[in-house]
Amino acid sequence: MDTFFSQNLQYLRKQLEGKVSQEKLAEEVDLKKSTLGSYESGRAEPKYADLVKLANYFGVSVDDLLTKDLATYKPQRKQESQLRILATTVNNENEDNIEYVPVKAVAGYSHGYGDLDYISRLPIFNVPFLPKDRKYRVFPIQGDSMLPLKEGSLVFAEYIDNWRAVKNGTICVVVTKDEGVVLKKVFNYLGEKSVLILKSTNERYAPYPVFEDDIHELWRFVGYFSGEFPI
Repeated sequence: MDTFFSQNLQYLRKQLEGKVSQEKLAEEVDLKKSTLGSYESGRAEPKYADLVKLANYFGVSVDDLLTKDLATYKPQRKQESQLRILATTVNNENEDNIEYVPVKAVAGYSHGYGDLDYISRLPIFNVPFLPKDRKYRVFPIQGDSMLPLKEGSLVFAEYIDNWRAVKNGTICVVVTKDEGVVLKKVFNYLGEKSVLILKSTNERYAPYPVFEDDIHELWRFVGYFSGEFPI
């Protein structure tokens, strides 16, 4: 096995925005932290399935990951791994704010999500117990498709840059062209069919597909606030 793999893995992880730890990367690509650590240190040869996961995550080919020194060789990025640009605001210490999308702004979010002027007009606040190295936004729940969360609850969500690493069953805020902002369980078939299947927790609502080209943003559910006790 070529020795470039371990040093490439270290290099690529350190290039990720936000100083991504081994633990965080392992979670993103569905590996054990100890496995990722052994790959980075060169103590273990990677399984082929793990190579594919890591190559897809970083947007490089398996061959380049194994045989090229990526610190000096700049590979052609895969088409599906294009950089996503997030419009965001920061505080006086250059730390990301947590923007709140109020109900009256939800209808326009699918059009204004990439407009810094629109985002800068959203209310902002600080939540001290959330990690500062990740990006969060708050969205209101509308309707009854995600019981036991009730309409009016506020969902705290973490920005997802790599959509293809999302695990099946993850609850996400999905921002789409046609439906706007929805909270659903996500089943990920982007690699095979360029589609997500969105499922409500309320069984009255049938699952439905959303194609990759129709998706604007994905945000991972991390918590919620409600003035009512869930039943």
